[in-house]
Amino acid sequence: MKKYLFLYILLIGFVSCQTKSTKEKDKKIVIGHEFNEKGDKLNIISGDVGLTDIWLDYIQAHNQRNLDKIAEIDSDEIEVFRADGTVGKGVETHVDILSNWFERSNPNWKVIWMVTNSVQKVDGSVEHWLTTGNEFTDTVDGEEIFMNVIADVNFVEGKIKRINIHNRAKEIK
Repeated sequence: MKKYLFLYILLIGFVSCQTKSTKEKDKKIVIGHEFNEKGDKLNIISGDVGLTDIWLDYIQAHNQRNLDKIAEIDSDEIEVFRADGTVGKGVETHVDILSNWFERSNPNWKVIWMVTNSVQKVDGSVEHWLTTGNEFTDTVDGEEIFMNVIADVNFVEGKIKRINIHNRAKEIK
């Protein structure tokens, strides 16, 4: 009888230790919704955390003034929607703007947090996004500027296609 009890306990242990099925692992977790221009409710699902490494390389390239690396990570059709309402389109424009900025200023970014997500479009395609919070400092006319910057970054085939930038000035004490 003890043998059967031992085998029964052993069998229960093996069954309880089994991992989730492949189907369960591949199931995407819906973490929110997006509404397109037609009002369709689209699923936002957990995203590819590998995008965070691309963003970290991108920020490092900015801090090191490495315009070649920035251009390598940018899509040829990159669009940068800045907090001041201006829009830069194309990798050459982006590099020119950064080059001029780096010559007359000392901007620096520090990544604080990152979250990735993907949006399942009506046509079946999927958009890949990273939302990131960054601390930004710069020195303009001898005065240091500090801002909190949130960027929504769209990736296509491992390249940055679009950046939406939102700023908040440093807390006034």
